[in-house]
This record gives sequence, C-alpha cells and structure tokens, in this order.
Amino acid sequence: MSDSSVADFFGRQAHEARGPESERPTSMRGRRLRRIALATSLSLVVLAAGLVVAGYLTVNHYASSIPRISGIVALSAGRRPVMPVASRRSMTVLLTSSGAMPGGAGVPSALIALVHFNAGGHGGAVVSIPANSLVPVPGHGTTQLWQALKYGGPSLLIETVEDLTNVRIDHYSVMNFRGAARLIGAMNGVNVDVPFPVTSDGYAFPAGLDHLTPATLLPYLRQANVSEVIRAELQGNLIRAMLGKIAADRMLVVTDVRLLHAMATALSVDSSFSDAQLESLGLGLGRLPGRDGVFITAPTTGGPDGSAILTQEIAIQLWSAIRNDAVAQFARRFPYTVTPDAPA
Repeated sequence: MSDSSVADFFGRQAHEARGPESERPTSMRGRRLRRIALATSLSLVVLAAGLVVAGYLTVNHYASSIPRISGIVALSAGRRPVMPVASRRSMTVLLTSSGAMPGGAGVPSALIALVHFNAGGHGGAVVSIPANSLVPVPGHGTTQLWQALKYGGPSLLIETVEDLTNVRIDHYSVMNFRGAARLIGAMNGVNVDVPFPVTSDGYAFPAGLDHLTPATLLPYLRQANVSEVIRAELQGNLIRAMLGKIAADRMLVVTDVRLLHAMATALSVDSSFSDAQLESLGLGLGRLPGRDGVFITAPTTGGPDGSAILTQEIAIQLWSAIRNDAVAQFARRFPYTVTPDAPA
C-alpha cells in the first residue's frame, strides 16, 4: 500500500471515528437550546396569564366593592319603554350626583344625565338634562325634574325620565362628588374649559382652560351664583374631561389600582348591576370621549322662578336619537348642544 493510500485509509478511519463524537454534542446543544426556548416561552405565557388574572381579580375586587342601591322598583316595573329592535342591546344608565350643591350631601342632584352605550359597544353619548327643567312628574304635576328625587327617590326619577324621553333606563348610578375629589387626585387633576370667569368658595376660575385639583373640584361644581342650566353644563364638562383623560392615559386598561379604588368610593349603582356589567361599563366609559362618543346638554330656554323649559321640537329629536343609537348624528345637526371639550 502506498504512503498516500495508507494516509487516505487512516484519514477515513479517523474521520469515521470522529464523526459520531463530533455530531453528538451539536445535536445535544440544539435540543438543549430548544428546551430552553420552549421553557422560556412557557414562562412568558404563564407570566402573561398571571398578569391577566391579577388584573381581572383587581378589577373584580373593586367592582364588588362599589356600593349597591337596593329597592329601585322602577327598574323591574312591567310598564317600560320598548327600544327599537336595532338598539335593544344598547344600555342606558341614569346618572345623578350628590354632595356637590351648597349645603353638602343630601341636597337634590344638580346632575341628571343619560349615559347611553350603543348596541355592540361602539360609541354612545352622555346626555345631560338640566335638573331644573319643568317636566311632568307622575303624581306631582309639572315641576322641576330634580323634585322627582325629593318626592319619590330614584324610582320616581327613573319613571319621570322614561315618560319624558321614552328611553328605557337599564341602570341607575350616583356619583358622590366628594368622593370624586379623590378620583381627581388619583388622576393628578383634569383640565376643563370654563366659559366665563367665576368665583366660588373663595376660588377664582378664569375663562378658558382651568386645571381642577381635589381642592378646587367642589367649589367648581357648587357655583351658587350660576343658573341650574350652566351648572349642569359645568358638571357635564367635568365628566367629559375625566373620561377623556381616563381614555387618553388608558387608566382602566392598565388597571390603575389608585384610580380603581377612587372610582369605587365615588360611585354607587343599583343592586341589579353585576360586577361583569360594571367592568364592561368602565371600558365603555373609557371609549366615550373618542370619535364615536358625544356629550350633549338638552336644549332649554329660561322659565319662571329660575326654572328651564326644554326646547320641545329639538328635545324630541334628541330622545329619538338616543333610542336609535344616533346621538352622534344629532350632534352634527345641532352642534350648539355639544358640551364644550378641553384638552386632557
């Protein structure tokens, strides 16, 4: 055998001998890397699931802690408005306030608003009705709207609003504006657009963009020297600013615990409101300041003794727009009814 043949022979022997030994570590390393990658992926999935569960439990905890109002018989009464077929999956919440007027808690609400979510959860509206609007109150003749609360509590107010608008009220909620001061603190304040300079409780609010803090919130809301219509607009303006900031900062999406705690102390809802519905409501509120949501104040003119009279021909169109999930279209036709906006 020649030297070259001998060399080739031993070279092949060496290669064959080394082959299995050199390939085995590479294959083992590949399998280890795949196992590590799989384990890492599973860990990330478990972590993400844990965060989702933690977020759900956190939101559910605060939803459960929101006080419930029992005994609102109007919500289960047999004679209720029937919504059009296309909007029967919509939801309307009658929102009122407490503790913001001069004299403190227990004073009838200055805020009476329909918070309407369109069927399918896309868009909606907050429609404020001035509390001093003269309307028929069942069993009490024609009087200011807020008097329905005085005479018969939430049930009579719901019945009055349903008779007025022919909009079915699905739920009832009260915002305690003293608790809302803590909510404003959790949001690091909000910007509101003040239409003209006013002074209330020693605080001056110049016309234009004002930054509200927990200290200035109640003076802003009280403003005893303005009309009920203006006060309703100011409160609607505040709610719009709060929801706008919640949406812009994605506070409900990231489950801001401080915000959730403050919301739980500022709101009360009827006892038929489930935790799941409240969570859905929170997400819906966060979407309202977007392009599919609109904030409206029902149009009125001055009436006797400081009361207001609804502009019937326009109000009738507004109630119809709520019933048909079309308040955004109404706002385009009657832009002067839109509550002023302010940067978040």
